[in-house]
Amino acid sequence: MVRSVIIQTVTPGPCRVLYAQMYGCDGDQTGSLAQTAARGRQKEQVAAVARQVQSECSFQQHCAAADPVGEEVRRHLSQEGAVVPQTGIFQMPPGEPFGTKVFTVWQTAANCGLALVCENHENRQQAAATLSQIFRLLRQHLRVLTQPEEVLQKADRVAAILHHFLPQGQLLFLNSRAVRHKEKELELMLSGK
Repeated sequence: MVRSVIIQTVTPGPCRVLYAQMYGCDGDQTGSLAQTAARGRQKEQVAAVARQVQSECSFQQHCAAADPVGEEVRRHLSQEGAVVPQTGIFQMPPGEPFGTKVFTVWQTAANCGLALVCENHENRQQAAATLSQIFRLLRQHLRVLTQPEEVLQKADRVAAILHHFLPQGQLLFLNSRAVRHKEKELELMLSGK
């Protein structure tokens, strides 16, 4: 199960979380004080993951800058208009900030980053494939690469994409035909037909 989906900025400086969706949250808590504490804990978890993704992205960029051949290839691709995404995965031990061990797969391009925080037993390759699919759809239906703030204005589109490709936080094993079918359903939903 995916614990949360986070869309954020990744440029140096303060990290901005643009969108966060939590799954499998404790809904049994009663009382406004308990709910306020749970929301505060969730915000801390999201912020900790976002800072770690920004740090990992910055580290990869620093390492890539030290590699002259890789830097030349990236410069050539960017001149041709190709988007060169960065990807990664890291684990977070129990208690920091989650109660159990989790891993995060992330992908960034330009100033936008997307991260999936998953239970430790989940399939990492499937999580990475789902992440790539969702990020591709976000780029297709929103201008997340050039205007990441559009995520704030069109949160309903983000929610629709997540609903189709990550229903209730469950990773789906889809073949190419099923992916095309889901993409057509999403297109119809977003177009209002």
